[in-house]
Amino acid sequence: MSVVLGKVSISLLLSLFTIILLYKKEKINGFLSVNSHLAIIGAWFGLRLLPFCMVYVFLNFSVKSDVIFFYDTARQALKGMVVYRDFWQPYSPLFPYLNAVTLAIVDSPKSIIFLMMIYELIAIYLTKAMFSNKYTVFYIVLYLALPAPFIFLLFGGQEDIFLWLFIAWGIWYYKKSGNAIHIGFILGLGILCTKILLIIPIALLLIFSRLRGKILTGLLIVGIPSVAIMLYLVGEKILAPLQLGDLPFAPNLVSILSPVIGGVQPQSKLLNWGGLLIILAGAFYYLKNLKPYSETRLLVFAFILTNMITIIVHKNSLPNYLYTILLPVIYFFGESFKTRQWVLMILLNIIGAVHPSLWYYLGGKYYDSFIGWNMLNVLEYLLQIVYLGLCIYFVYFLSQLSSGKIKTPSIGE
Repeated sequence: MSVVLGKVSISLLLSLFTIILLYKKEKINGFLSVNSHLAIIGAWFGLRLLPFCMVYVFLNFSVKSDVIFFYDTARQALKGMVVYRDFWQPYSPLFPYLNAVTLAIVDSPKSIIFLMMIYELIAIYLTKAMFSNKYTVFYIVLYLALPAPFIFLLFGGQEDIFLWLFIAWGIWYYKKSGNAIHIGFILGLGILCTKILLIIPIALLLIFSRLRGKILTGLLIVGIPSVAIMLYLVGEKILAPLQLGDLPFAPNLVSILSPVIGGVQPQSKLLNWGGLLIILAGAFYYLKNLKPYSETRLLVFAFILTNMITIIVHKNSLPNYLYTILLPVIYFFGESFKTRQWVLMILLNIIGAVHPSLWYYLGGKYYDSFIGWNMLNVLEYLLQIVYLGLCIYFVYFLSQLSSGKIKTPSIGE
């Protein structure tokens, strides 16, 4: 329980800092804009590197959460073992080998957290290179100050920002080269390096893009040899990442409905594929009304909406997925937020940062009924409901942005 209370304290402190940033936006923005690169590095140093050193070097806290699993699989990769055949992991095939690079330098789980921090910094600079306005640096600093990414990264070592890195890289390079094959090629690399989840926004990109032929060509350049090599090395075990769908997580629509209907069997394939169809259908509904159209705008909204709808409807989703989209949401659409959106966004961050630890503390499973609950169970379930309600609201708000009903800064070519 001390972990939960610690995350509550950190979240409230960072939320207060975020509110001060928003309240003093114009003055702070003027100061930050004087030297943008120094401001970004300074904010990253103060809100990432310095806390990392305090927690893991000076206080010597042990690493917990998924990082231990990342460390174990990276060690297997470092020994030359073949992913899926010699060891199981639910991520893309190159993921443990990329983590292994850091272990070759410093053999510690802490080095993997540091690697994730570097990924985030690269993602920030790629995002900045895609589009900029007078508040560019301010929204980067604001993002770094939010509770959810801070806690997910420093205390959870979550890799979800890695997905956005490849989206931003693909868009940036396409805008530089003007060749859509590069989008497909880089997104193909993204599928190999991150999670199979990246396939969902890519599928929607192929449906709606006016350059789908070139994007598909880029994907196939990477995909065909990669699949051939993996089939040769591991055979049918190439489908190992799909096994992650058998695990239950919360909060989402399924976890909330579970006690109402008398329990849910999380291994149900119907829940996995049904959730996937809802994600695709929901994102399709909003993307067909995209205005104004551009390849950049299409890919940004496809990525954000599919991940946000996943958070709501798929039983395999948990608040960590919020980390996947927070950087592009804050950076591209922060200027469209009013007081209501900022209040709700900060609340979403607090619950997202705290809830996973509370859920695991209470057993990390779905409720079968409302019988035998104590106050912590009630609190945890209420947090699920509020979190889901906030996510639904932001899907609606983002749909208004995507359709042009609410004006946003131009993020097109």
